[in-house]
Amino acid sequence: MKATVIGGGIIGLSSALYLQQDGWEVTVLDKGTLADNCSFGNMGYLSPSHFATLAQPGVINQGILWMFQKKSPFYVRPELSPQLIDWGLKFYRACNANHVQRSAKPMLDLLLLSKELTRSWIQTGILSFEYAEKGCINYFQTKKYEKSELENVYVGRDLGLQIDVLSKEEIHELEPDLKAEVRGAAWYKDDAHLQPNELMNQLIALLKKRGVNIITEAEVTGFQRADSTITAVQYKLTSQPEILKSETDMVVLAAGSWSSDLARLAGEKIPLMPGKGYSMTIQPAKQLLHHPCILVEAKVAMTPWQQQLRIGSTMEIGSINDKILFPRVQGILEAVGRYFPAYKQERAFQELSDEKNLKTKLREKVWYGFRPLSADGLPYIGFGKKSSNLILATGHAMLGISMGAGTGKLVAELAAGEKTSIPAKAFDPGRY
Repeated sequence: MKATVIGGGIIGLSSALYLQQDGWEVTVLDKGTLADNCSFGNMGYLSPSHFATLAQPGVINQGILWMFQKKSPFYVRPELSPQLIDWGLKFYRACNANHVQRSAKPMLDLLLLSKELTRSWIQTGILSFEYAEKGCINYFQTKKYEKSELENVYVGRDLGLQIDVLSKEEIHELEPDLKAEVRGAAWYKDDAHLQPNELMNQLIALLKKRGVNIITEAEVTGFQRADSTITAVQYKLTSQPEILKSETDMVVLAAGSWSSDLARLAGEKIPLMPGKGYSMTIQPAKQLLHHPCILVEAKVAMTPWQQQLRIGSTMEIGSINDKILFPRVQGILEAVGRYFPAYKQERAFQELSDEKNLKTKLREKVWYGFRPLSADGLPYIGFGKKSSNLILATGHAMLGISMGAGTGKLVAELAAGEKTSIPAKAFDPGRY
């Protein structure tokens, strides 16, 4: 039996891994080179703490306020796009307490499954990447955000997560090199983090070793069908004009922010918008930060690895483009200095923060990628409506690494017609 996976990010490669383990002959098609997608530039979090969907009460009002601030972490590009309007209306309807409450358990189930499976990749010896279980600390500076964070803590504890609420003094003991300027923090102890570049490179090498056919710079152009069954995926290579095809018995569409356009070629419709995010990676002389963290008011994330520190943030919703908005990058760096003044003395951070230097070398210093945002914050994992052998696996927003292994496992189980490891009904692409 042949399976064709469209998309070479963590979702597509994880799907390929579990399909191959189940005996499928797998081909992966990716329009790029596999060297610079969102699975490489992300924060490397495995985050059970992120059980709350992006669509939640208050996010619309806060987002409107942020749109008028050049350095804010959220921005919607003004454009007359039917796709954006449709997505926005569905997103608005999902921003309610009932939806958040209903979605928390499915989200957490998938996050915990993914963490367990990712850890097993190391424990079984098939992969060996930097991995640590130090949790994630959410720092807040204001009473308003303390209140919202504590509400999240109570929900997380009810779901069974281990979460400590830290005072400023306890934070200084835990991170003595930083002396954080904060009111307090919530320490989500079930979270873990990894080095995504190491993970992705090793996963690609493993799949090739196991005989998975990975074809890069392959743009999917259409699908051949027999009634409701896709029999082949048509594609063309960047270097060749002719149309090629991958004959198949099963298709997995895991193309991230490009998935909605490709789904339409197969007659499917999924509400999905790209959300651009930025990250910057430095090599500090001394690793001041010892635990991954999120700066709550600024929506900035930071991940310390053995040799590097990655800083990331922003959500720009709109059509795919290659423009970097300098004020938003500057806002990320300024936020780090507000929470952790010690970084202002770190040379590598000073070089990154230098406005003239950053402006002139923006493209080499700042990575950006597009996260696939579903309209209700839940990923799409399941069969399409129009094709009996098309599985959609996309819409994971900022949680691609966090949900990658679990999604791949669910895809393989769906392809085999087996009972899934966790209930997958909440992720059904046909829910709209």
